[in-house]
Amino acid sequence: LGLAGLVLKLFYWRMIDGGAPIATAESATTLGFIGKVRPLDPPHTESNWLLREMGFRVARKHAATLRTVVLVGGFALPILLALLATQIGGGVALPALALGALLALAGLLVERWLMFAEATHTVTLYYSGR
Repeated sequence: LGLAGLVLKLFYWRMIDGGAPIATAESATTLGFIGKVRPLDPPHTESNWLLREMGFRVARKHAATLRTVVLVGGFALPILLALLATQIGGGVALPALALGALLALAGLLVERWLMFAEATHTVTLYYSGR
């Protein structure tokens, strides 16, 4: 099950890394048939709550590091610990499985945060994709 999740996660990351954004200012306003859409005036002179919360961007190098944390801590180590527990058994099995479950949970939490951090929110289209 862990290997299937790993394969699906790698496929998902490859899919989102290569694709162009689906939502554009033209599609959001349905004025794309006229041509390029842009704001007449800038909406704000300073950052605001919408940009801080919805326009959050994670740097590529940090995203790559966090993806490595997810792969190693959320998939590889729990799988290895589960295999170790089945091979050794005895008193080592339960702590190994518990540690694997905690690592999988930590990897899941990092992955969920990363998914929201990498998301492109439609509200940022109003700010010219900032």
